[in-house]
Amino acid sequence: MISQLGKYEIRRELGRGAMGVVYEAFDPMIKRRVALKTIRPDQLAGERPDDVIARFRREAQAAGRLSHPNIVSIYDCDEDSGTWFIAMEYVDGRELKECFAADERFRTADIKRIMSQILAALDYSHRHGVVHRDIKPANIFLLPDGTVKVADFGIAHIESSSLTQVGTVVGTPNYMSPEQIMGLPVDGRSDIFSTGVILYQFLTGERPFAGSSTTTMQKVLKEEPLPPSTLNVQLPPSIDAVVRKALAKRADERFATAQAFAEALRGAMPASAAGSRAVAIPADPDATLPNATAIAAPAAAAARASGTASASDAARTPAFTAAPVDAAGTPASPRSQTAAIALVAGIGAIGLAALAATWWLWPRGEPAVRTTQSSAPPANVAATSVPDAGNARAPAHETNAPPASDAALRSPPAAATAVAPAAEAPSRPTGSLVISAVGLVDPSDPQYANDRTRMQSAARSDSRQQLVEKALVMLLDRKSFATNYDMLQARVVSRSGTFINAITREGEPQLGKDGLLSVMTQGVVDVKAVQKYINQLSRDERVNLIRAGGDPRVSLQIGVRDADRPDAPPRPSPIAENILKERIKSFGFRTWTDDMASGAPTADFAVTGEATIRKLSTRLAASGLVITKYALSSWTVKCTDRVTGEEIYFNTTLPRETGSYASEEEALRAIGAKVGDQFSREFFLQHVHVAGRTITLVVTGMPDSASEELLGRELIGLPTVLAVAPGPPMKPRSYELQIAGSDGSETIAADVVAPLNAKVGQACFALGAVEGSRVAVTVESRCADGVLRVRLETHPPAGLYGAPPARQKAVIKNPETMRKLV
Repeated sequence: MISQLGKYEIRRELGRGAMGVVYEAFDPMIKRRVALKTIRPDQLAGERPDDVIARFRREAQAAGRLSHPNIVSIYDCDEDSGTWFIAMEYVDGRELKECFAADERFRTADIKRIMSQILAALDYSHRHGVVHRDIKPANIFLLPDGTVKVADFGIAHIESSSLTQVGTVVGTPNYMSPEQIMGLPVDGRSDIFSTGVILYQFLTGERPFAGSSTTTMQKVLKEEPLPPSTLNVQLPPSIDAVVRKALAKRADERFATAQAFAEALRGAMPASAAGSRAVAIPADPDATLPNATAIAAPAAAAARASGTASASDAARTPAFTAAPVDAAGTPASPRSQTAAIALVAGIGAIGLAALAATWWLWPRGEPAVRTTQSSAPPANVAATSVPDAGNARAPAHETNAPPASDAALRSPPAAATAVAPAAEAPSRPTGSLVISAVGLVDPSDPQYANDRTRMQSAARSDSRQQLVEKALVMLLDRKSFATNYDMLQARVVSRSGTFINAITREGEPQLGKDGLLSVMTQGVVDVKAVQKYINQLSRDERVNLIRAGGDPRVSLQIGVRDADRPDAPPRPSPIAENILKERIKSFGFRTWTDDMASGAPTADFAVTGEATIRKLSTRLAASGLVITKYALSSWTVKCTDRVTGEEIYFNTTLPRETGSYASEEEALRAIGAKVGDQFSREFFLQHVHVAGRTITLVVTGMPDSASEELLGRELIGLPTVLAVAPGPPMKPRSYELQIAGSDGSETIAADVVAPLNAKVGQACFALGAVEGSRVAVTVESRCADGVLRVRLETHPPAGLYGAPPARQKAVIKNPETMRKLV
């Protein structure tokens, strides 16, 4: 028994796991209990102990980057005298495994609540690039207040990691997906399979695949389990389809996201369904787990304790069910709650008109809006570069509504719909942009017949993919984007969850008069991550992805040392710098001098170099003349990304054929040229931080306010328009657009005016005067007779006109609708 690990005081051993011993410990610095997970010494006795350490540190890295109420929090990872440990939050609760082992019964409401929290945790982790890969009851903890915690990311796979290779089988056989068993690449759908196994156990009391390890693996690969309703006759038949989809052998036949799984489960399990098992959670609040690794319970059980609400009522989605509290954190009394409701209602009545003005751009007037639990910017905020906030990604815990009926899809917005006002946006990584997009599906597609949930899920999925597609449009030349569209869809857009930091707004699916179901989504997209991914894709696949134009700022500093005076400081070399400036300017870029005192923007890239020149002299014996030459004896060249601080290029190897030079000036000119040879236009464009450009679009001649509203919604769906903010309701009507593209007028003409005219079937919109960032567009008078509004309502979105054929075919299945695009 040890008494100390690092700064932590060991109190007792809690249990032993596969990796090592878990201790209850105390952090004397901030006076709190923690759980310490260590590596057993025998785990390091194998042939590759470094791999064990790497895996252990990876657990801390994977879980430490996640911040979610249903995921265990990590405090620290360190080593003390050869013992590695992770410090994490201490939990009082029970493993779900214990409940299953005791054959405890669960109510339907409890199943939905627990499963929803598990899937919320997985949806969040998947969107942040972390696949758990070992979802099982032993890693699910139930706290006394009903909160669920997903723990033990010990074999979690970060998509950027190279430690977990294809061909490595990790996981627990009873809960492993087929692709895990076969050692194939995995993604979030593998966790969905494992969660489906847990759901099956909830519903039937049996595992769908059981037996020895070998037998279980064969069953997972080859056998279909019995439908849950055959083992529990009180279950509705609709649950069978949900379980069957979650446990599909092929990953692409499962739910695409954990959120889609959760929505389907809620739709298939009405609250009145009976026949499940009632969970029994111990009354002892101090009960601990052998693998205790989670958090102290939040205060949410007061309503249950009073007998006025069920466990599911007390632990449902926090955004809608959190009980009011007073300043001290005590739940408010019913009377104070009534007063608070009255106050909020009064404030809501005053602010409703303002809210309506900011929400009119959301497509097809949805009656409700899905919002994030965390603070979020308004729906119509212009896309902006997000200031540096480290690498922590912003959580996006979405509140989920049940699938809307056809009537709800078509209904206009309710006058009294309340929308929670957005507070300050959470911090997000450098290189991210807030982008808005519209997802589309065609209800006439046979795959959505009698499956509204699947159709709505597909629309939401498409909206997320459109966020990433807009990021690609920013980075690539439009022709290059269209030429490589299929490859980019398969390799980049389909991995949208990897590049989206958070979903800050999402409207409910709405069916428009054009016959398409649409969903408006706003999210924080890691454009820098997309950029790095396509850079790697270009190298690996040898694909010529032509980058979009840009004009990054590059600062230059070349210093020269005298080899015979090594202790002397380097002196600047204007000669070498001027040669290098000419090279950079030939790319169409700007050379820049950083002047921090002036407050001017700094350079995007800093190229620095230091060369050492040796003076070589020799006397000719015949003539007595002294010949002097200058040779380059060493150099260091590097390029730093000034936005992130990342060193993106470093070289200390002398160029070949350096030779010697007749004068120092000639040597310095050669140095400037050779430094320039290290960099190409493509090098800077692969790393430049792309940001949208703000354009104020002033439109005159619109026939009525309804047409202006329709126009605003069309703008959001255009591929090069990242965000739209409407101007005041006056004539002429203006729209502030955040667009992808370095030339505002050309972008507006080609990517805004042209598709709008294609939609209305004639040249109704004409580009007018351009004054800086203000671009005028005029609507021809012949189009103001009602035809314009009809076309805006009934024809496919303008963003589909001129889109790659593959995009058009992916969305539109109705031949009559497709003919409208011609």
